[in-house]
Amino acid sequence: MIKYFNLLFLTLFKIGNVKYAPGTIASIFTCVIFIILNYFFSINVVLLLTIVVFLYSFVAINNSYESFNSEDPQEIVVDEFVGQMLPLIAIPVYETLFPAPVLYYCISSFLLFRFFDILKPFPISYIDTNVKGATGIMLDDVVAGFFSIIVLSIFFFFIGG
Repeated sequence: MIKYFNLLFLTLFKIGNVKYAPGTIASIFTCVIFIILNYFFSINVVLLLTIVVFLYSFVAINNSYESFNSEDPQEIVVDEFVGQMLPLIAIPVYETLFPAPVLYYCISSFLLFRFFDILKPFPISYIDTNVKGATGIMLDDVVAGFFSIIVLSIFFFFIGG
């Protein structure tokens, strides 16, 4: 039972099993979940949920790793959830720099996170290649999320005046 839960958790309810672009679909799913959560809860609750998902991901990956056929299985997309959620959680900062609708920030966050996650500039590429196991699976997306926050904050600072 727990193993099945872990597989559902790691694949974001089987989104990771989609044949084409599971990471992109998981990032879109994350944006939708963020909009819903942000409507009903404070950003602090969303941050806490993201931290809990991040921490439990290590447990789930370590307990289910043998169910997958590679070192960084594309079916595991909970890392995209956490990485994508990071620039979304920073939306209150962006709003102080440049007031705009939340959807605008979600689209900007999605595009930039996917850019960093797919192209993997240094140090993301180094982490992806050299850090193994649960840490490697999670860390490259977390760094991509932080890169997205930095670029978006600079961008909104300059266009916000």
